[in-house]
Amino acid sequence: MSLAEIISACFGGGSQQQQQQQQSFGGRQTPYLSADEASHMPLEAFLQRSLESAPSALEQSGAFADIFQRHLRNGANTAYIAQLIQGELVRLSSSSADKATAQWACQLLAQSAQGSAKLGSGYAPPQTQTQSYSQAAGPGNGGEWEVQATKRQQHQQHQTQPEHRQANDVYIRSYFFPSEESFGQLIEFLNSAQDTLDICVFNITDNEIARAIGNAQKRGVRVRIVTDDEQLKCQGNDVERLSDQYGIPFKTDNDPQKFMHSKFAVIDKRAVWAGSYNWTVAARRSNNESVICTNDPATAKAFSDQFESLWRAF
Repeated sequence: MSLAEIISACFGGGSQQQQQQQQSFGGRQTPYLSADEASHMPLEAFLQRSLESAPSALEQSGAFADIFQRHLRNGANTAYIAQLIQGELVRLSSSSADKATAQWACQLLAQSAQGSAKLGSGYAPPQTQTQSYSQAAGPGNGGEWEVQATKRQQHQQHQTQPEHRQANDVYIRSYFFPSEESFGQLIEFLNSAQDTLDICVFNITDNEIARAIGNAQKRGVRVRIVTDDEQLKCQGNDVERLSDQYGIPFKTDNDPQKFMHSKFAVIDKRAVWAGSYNWTVAARRSNNESVICTNDPATAKAFSDQFESLWRAF
């Protein structure tokens, strides 16, 4: 069942049916809650009061949905939301009002799922660039190749992407080093991996990065590393230690005449961190480095394909 079908089922029809349902409740008194009052509540209070006042929520479903989306955009944890909703359902289940309560709970859960899907990887960079590259760069900054590439991408998305996907689901973010703020975003990026973490870097000597990689493996993320064979021998390199301590597989280029000089990571095959930044303390604290982070689908696929190509080759 699609998200639209889930939400439609949650509403159970049009506003006339909702009004009839509200009038038919005889078992439990359902206090009225206005959208204006709900909009000023913290998440926990909003969930509790809107479920207690489910007929009001359904009657003002558009406004209440906007309020809930705002909480999701502010980083509300969907697992925590589900726990809160479950607790309220147990507390409230007793009468004919339960039908409206269940309907509103269904809508909240559906929107939680939609919010998670939009985040994709789970990583939400600050001050995200929500425009496409051509929109962000402006006219005349890219050239004919950019125009043609944009047309091809739009054509591919029209054929392969769901109709509800919007351009503003995509972020493009730039980071520069040395900077502890940028470093913090790298750690957040690694910590947000849920299923897979594919790392292709010249060198890893920063123990904080190594700790984030190890923690990802411990929480069930499938981690793989591609790195340079000569750098593997350097003092302080963390790749072999990560393999020994956490069982993380790695491969090298095995060619002393060449460097495996790429520096990128892909989480969940949906978001990419790529640039000049080596994962070392020197790069973090001393070097002038630059990185781009994006969840653009075509870019994520290209980097995922490149990683798989290197993994097979090595």
